[in-house]
Amino acid sequence: MQTPKNLDEAKAIFRAERTKVTTSISAIAGSRWLMAILATLVLAFGTHLIYAPSRLPPVGGVSVAAVGLPPSVDFGFAGEQAKAAQEAALREGAAERAQELVAANAERAPLLNAIGFGAALVLLLVNMTIMTKRRRFTRG
Repeated sequence: MQTPKNLDEAKAIFRAERTKVTTSISAIAGSRWLMAILATLVLAFGTHLIYAPSRLPPVGGVSVAAVGLPPSVDFGFAGEQAKAAQEAALREGAAERAQELVAANAERAPLLNAIGFGAALVLLLVNMTIMTKRRRFTRG
């Protein structure tokens, strides 16, 4: 990121970065890509809630890097900072601490499954609403 020399330049840089973030969020919201991920989470949490309520679904391996993003997504400086924060958290052992936390609170797994199911379902419905408002008529 470039260092601004005056206030007008700082405002221009801020506007450009804000535009990158908002267009990226707009590209993700209502996308088929997000719908597939959210539907997978709804199924994972829902089936675990019904058939194995005492354990959480193994969704730890899901990452943006593994799944991939739509090609029009560029979060700019905010995306670079988020990647750096994620790498720092992994270096500091965040994954192990999360597993320890889940293991220590195993009795709350049914509640976490219900919360995960509800949150994923609400986000899926919101995504589908955005999708239908953008695409009034289907193609093909």
